[in-house]
Amino acid sequence: MDMELRAIGEEELDAFMLADGYGFGDRGLPEEHMAWAVDEIDRTVAGFVDGQIVATGRNYSLEITMPGGGVLPAGGVSWISTRPTHRRRGALRQIMTYLVLESRDRGEPMSLLTASEGGIYSRFGYGVATEKASLAVGKSVTEFRTAPTVGTVRIVESGVGAEIGRPLFEQVRLARAGAVSRSDAWWIDEWAPKELIDPRRRFDVVYEVDGEVEGSVVYSIDGEWNDGFTKKFVAVRDFLATTDRAEHALWHYLFNIDQTVEVRAWNTPVDSALPWQLTDAREVRTVSRRDWLWLRPIDTATLLASRSYGAHDDLVIDVADPFLDLEETVGCFLVMSEAGGSSCERTDREPDLRLDADALGAVLLGGFAPSVLIRAGRIAVRDDDVVRRADAMFRAERAPFGFTWF
Repeated sequence: MDMELRAIGEEELDAFMLADGYGFGDRGLPEEHMAWAVDEIDRTVAGFVDGQIVATGRNYSLEITMPGGGVLPAGGVSWISTRPTHRRRGALRQIMTYLVLESRDRGEPMSLLTASEGGIYSRFGYGVATEKASLAVGKSVTEFRTAPTVGTVRIVESGVGAEIGRPLFEQVRLARAGAVSRSDAWWIDEWAPKELIDPRRRFDVVYEVDGEVEGSVVYSIDGEWNDGFTKKFVAVRDFLATTDRAEHALWHYLFNIDQTVEVRAWNTPVDSALPWQLTDAREVRTVSRRDWLWLRPIDTATLLASRSYGAHDDLVIDVADPFLDLEETVGCFLVMSEAGGSSCERTDREPDLRLDADALGAVLLGGFAPSVLIRAGRIAVRDDDVVRRADAMFRAERAPFGFTWF
């Protein structure tokens, strides 16, 4: 399909948002332009056919924390949509090509996205880099093994919660591999919009020790009374903790809110300590566990040199890019991890591993061991010893966690 691809102007924002909504079965249009919609409007891309927008997409300027604490810029792909009348005609491929190349031209070594469907993006070089779990815990049959012994929890108004949440998140994200930054516009529109969390039922809570904030949580009390019995539950929107004791204290608080029967958290790390803090871990039911952050390598050498590794060793990795065959992405790379840090350079040595860009995206943050993808036939290895060495190198201290939706 022949499309004109270009960024939109502000006067075209209504049409852009309406076209994006068509792709998701939603014809609603906000009365006012959202900060998140207007933000970095020069990084939007619309596909025009006969003067009409039939496909949409955009990049946001984000940062991501790598294993070891390094921070890299990334293009955050969002607002991907195609009109139902123009699907299966190559529009998405053109949009994704535009966005990856736009990130490359801005010097971003990777592209990120969160996917509405799981079967779309691997063909564009994206691999699942982090997962998230949705939890539901009934309160009546389990309790905490220990109660918090220090610190205080207090409810604050939503405006105060936002002021506290921003600097707190900066501490949290720099300490967790896979954490994605949040712009000012994100905090305005995406953090706790009234369409998703009723202001009348929203609560903001902070945890402090000696006047210093170590954690916060935004939640709502959802559900109703039923014939004299409460069916209400605590719905956790955003949970931040800089210390283990803050995490423990905030969960303990949530489980002790009166007139509620359950705690539900839609976005938690897969390695949460919560089950181990309760007398009956079985009651922590994983409602779903699924992909969250997808990562597409662009500048492979920069990415491989930017993280710390779990073992001092070296590997030669041969990367292919079936989608775009970008010069920055493909080739043989020697990755070295030593006491003084890590490095990566191109090499003519025989490769230890052969993989496509999407498989590299999956193992890069330590969320998945290379051996898993080797068993799945997604990575080819020179010999069995490489499997052990690759797992040891790419291991991360904790499961990476993205925190931010975009």
